[in-house]
Amino acid sequence: MPKVTFLSDNIEIDVEPGTSVQDAVEKAGASLPFGCRMGSCGTCRCVVTQGAESVNPLTEAENDLFDTLTSVGVNERLGCQLVINGDVSIKA
Repeated sequence: MPKVTFLSDNIEIDVEPGTSVQDAVEKAGASLPFGCRMGSCGTCRCVVTQGAESVNPLTEAENDLFDTLTSVGVNERLGCQLVINGDVSIKA
């Protein structure tokens, strides 16, 4: 079972493969904020610090939003678009 670590909150939980980060945040009570929940506002921007290979590839919504921003960090993603398939650490 994949482990998700929310580094900003020092919380680690187990989730089923295919769980959305949004669902994991709600289950864990983590502090990653969500706005539109559709990948268009950027409120849930986060960094996958470990396990980038264990989440789904960038979605079209993420690519579209990140094209409009001046600075997008390495492994930065939108939490509302992430799906967990293995162990991952996320920093808000």
